[in-house]
Amino acid sequence: MKKLLNMALVGLLYLGLQSCSDSNSVFPEPDLSAVNDEIAVNRVYEDMDNYTLTVLESSGLGARIMASQNESICAGVDINVNRDTKKIIVDFGQGCTSSSGITRKGKVILDYTGNFLFPGASVTTTFDGYEVEGLKVEGRRKITNTGIELINSKVNLTVEVNNGKVTLPDNTFVSFNSEQVRQVSLGSQGYQIEITGTANGKGRAGANFNSSTISPLTVTQDCVDSGVLIPSSGVLGFVSGGAEVRIDYGTGACDKTVILTYPGGSKEITFD
Repeated sequence: MKKLLNMALVGLLYLGLQSCSDSNSVFPEPDLSAVNDEIAVNRVYEDMDNYTLTVLESSGLGARIMASQNESICAGVDINVNRDTKKIIVDFGQGCTSSSGITRKGKVILDYTGNFLFPGASVTTTFDGYEVEGLKVEGRRKITNTGIELINSKVNLTVEVNNGKVTLPDNTFVSFNSEQVRQVSLGSQGYQIEITGTANGKGRAGANFNSSTISPLTVTQDCVDSGVLIPSSGVLGFVSGGAEVRIDYGTGACDKTVILTYPGGSKEITFD
């Protein structure tokens, strides 16, 4: 009887240990809503960076002087350059849609210190009723030229967002602050941007998040012009609610797909 009892206890102990082992090896999928929020915010700003460069260049304040390209931003946009006050107002009015299908409305206000070709020059962006694809944008964003390589046609920038806020049509919102370093390479086929940096904020569900680049994110003008507003390569590390997620943008394809990897699994997401 004693032998049978000992065997039973050993069996129960084995099952208990096996159960613990099984439960420790299963990781539920974390809440990825804050990840989606971060990506949505970045898409808004990549779109804005694209036409900001166009506005500066067509106004003679960028690294190249170009003919007016207002129509490439969207038909009917009004761009007012006041050189006395060093202010540019990009007015989308009640709404206009670009050739790549992006709808914007309201005003984007650019206060600049001088020709953006020169190191030390900066552009501070604020908003007046501005929306892109139904997302309302608020806050203050400052871009500073920290150095230029004329031979290689490269511009080094720091980018800071303070009190950033993006509100969705259902009145939920994402709040955030970020600091980035961007190297912009200018060429005959447009620009390419390499991005590193960090961000922190709060997602729509109320969860705090922070992120930092693991490998530089690459954004190209041809992708942005086609409506693809996420990087084409690079990896971003993301932490929210104790969950760590890697956001992999791929190796260069101009698409809207990312791979999210987290403890115990991964999934592919394609954005509209």
